[in-house]
Amino acid sequence: MQREIRVLGEARALKDAPAELVSMCRTGLDAIHLCIQLSGYGHYFIAEELGIDKGHMSRMMQGKAGFPTDKRIKLMELCGNRAPVQFEALGVGCELVELSKDAQIRALEKQLAALKAA
Repeated sequence: MQREIRVLGEARALKDAPAELVSMCRTGLDAIHLCIQLSGYGHYFIAEELGIDKGHMSRMMQGKAGFPTDKRIKLMELCGNRAPVQFEALGVGCELVELSKDAQIRALEKQLAALKAA
């Protein structure tokens, strides 16, 4: 299997993980494992990129320590998929909807206008 070569500091384009795989996850940790597995990267590479101690990463992957919530988005960006957040959405009966660039621009312009008016 050929792996995409990533330039350091460059995040992959985010894609949804296959829904059938996400639905097989029983826990949030399973979804994190899936996220990493789909990336093709090893746990220690992920730990280094996220600034997590390798021993702590090992404990997290065994379920003996919690994954830092402030690193979840960076994890998904690094791995190129949304498996953890898809799992959470599925758990509360929702699906993720990716905003179009036009919708994002409109939302940001609205925020800017509100800030200027304040």
